[in-house]
Amino acid sequence: MYDATALQIGSNPQLFVDNLLIEQTDCITRRWHKPRRLTAEPVITADRPWEDTLYFTYSNFNVLQDPTDGLIKCWYEDIGPITPHRTHPWKNRMLYAVSRNGVDFDKPALGKVFIDGRNTNIYAGYVEGAIPDANNPWADVGIHSAAVVIDPTSDEARYRMLFSLAREGQRHRMVCGYSADGVNWHPYDERPTFGTSGGQLSDVSTITFDPQTKLFLHYTRHGGMHSAGVPEASPGMNWLQGARFQTYFPGRPDLMNKRRVFRTVSADFLHWADPIAISTPDEVIDNLDTAHYGLSQFRVGAMHFGTLGVFHYVDNEMEVRLLYSHDGVNFRPANNGQPFLEPRGGDAWDRHMVSIISPPVRVGDEWYFYHGGSEAHHDWWWAGPYELDHEEARDPSGHVRFGMGIATLRFEGIASLDAIHPRPGRLITKPLSFDGKTLSINARTRATGAIRVGLLDSNGQAIAGFGLDDCIPFSGDAIRHEVRWNSQSGLPAPGHPGQFRKLVIALDEAEIFGFVVE
Repeated sequence: MYDATALQIGSNPQLFVDNLLIEQTDCITRRWHKPRRLTAEPVITADRPWEDTLYFTYSNFNVLQDPTDGLIKCWYEDIGPITPHRTHPWKNRMLYAVSRNGVDFDKPALGKVFIDGRNTNIYAGYVEGAIPDANNPWADVGIHSAAVVIDPTSDEARYRMLFSLAREGQRHRMVCGYSADGVNWHPYDERPTFGTSGGQLSDVSTITFDPQTKLFLHYTRHGGMHSAGVPEASPGMNWLQGARFQTYFPGRPDLMNKRRVFRTVSADFLHWADPIAISTPDEVIDNLDTAHYGLSQFRVGAMHFGTLGVFHYVDNEMEVRLLYSHDGVNFRPANNGQPFLEPRGGDAWDRHMVSIISPPVRVGDEWYFYHGGSEAHHDWWWAGPYELDHEEARDPSGHVRFGMGIATLRFEGIASLDAIHPRPGRLITKPLSFDGKTLSINARTRATGAIRVGLLDSNGQAIAGFGLDDCIPFSGDAIRHEVRWNSQSGLPAPGHPGQFRKLVIALDEAEIFGFVVE
């Protein structure tokens, strides 16, 4: 639901992912675009003697570009050595890597943890035989599913981390830490709480900082999401017997017990609101065995996007679906729920699972989506007491390998409106309120193509000097092309404060991804 305030666009970039801005189109189609792998092999793998089983999945790694130094930094989890039929808990710890160009990552010796006399890039978490101290407060309990976020409002706590403890009897107990440099971490004096849910969640967390509201946005799982009024005689009530998943009841939201994504917010990183469900398996586009595993959120202007992990129980594989929202709470699937990033199958290193945990990083005119991947299925460890026996559990060292790769997409190039020969296309927007001086488009044309833009009043009449015939045609490929009109310098000032005007866009062998008025 929206009203006219949603069309007061100001200087926010506008993307054509839905019809919110569109009044009418002629001979135009919407095309969705997916990121493509930049490299054939992962850019981070277990290649140090102290690295055992790197866990690049939801939500066990974070990649952020630090605005203070421009470096791209990665915090990632190692779950420790794995043996046949081994179950939770693992000996989890966190490691650090950094890149200047976004592709080549260094694993610096941090001087914090030494393994067999070697100076490592481990910054916190379980170390065999170690005693917790100020250097590593969690040396005896481990760190699992850590969400790292940069807080630009703080110096002492510029980096913040929320995670669950990994040792027996303490799983899903949430803990927070803070750091001035992202390497040396300190525990908070108190543990976080999540409204009426208390101090426990499930083990997937991704967190971003909203610069407009100054709130931390946390996408996670509710600690009680598997609890529902399922009949006690249901086989799913004893789901650990045979490692079955919970029984699914279509058309019964009161019995929904699949994995799904919840949102909670906080101003201080410790006191969080009650988690509310924002992504639940849908009976129209989701299969009977589909679950929503985790979600990472990022913004483009006023719009929110999410990279949702979609888990298929039966095939035991995971893909990424793109969601979008105009308010950060009510999300819709992009591209009718089709995968945004898929496992590649075959002999690929990411053949069974992929995940996107962090916002994309802009590198030049592209977005870099850092994604996890695995040649193993999700349930490689479900064996032993869970009575689920398979090759990956019997021989994990031969089958279980995770890595981090890069998939690239045109900057703000999620969807485009396209017109092809022999029919030129035309788009007219709804009346929009803006007061900037320049209009720039994110667009590209084919060899003989062109794009022209005109300005209309709210009645649909061309504004003198700014019609389609006055526009200097654009041909080429640009993330930000400033639209120009003959004998005009910049956009005309609004006739009155808050005036609404329309754009008419003519496309001929061309596509437009979005626009911005600045």
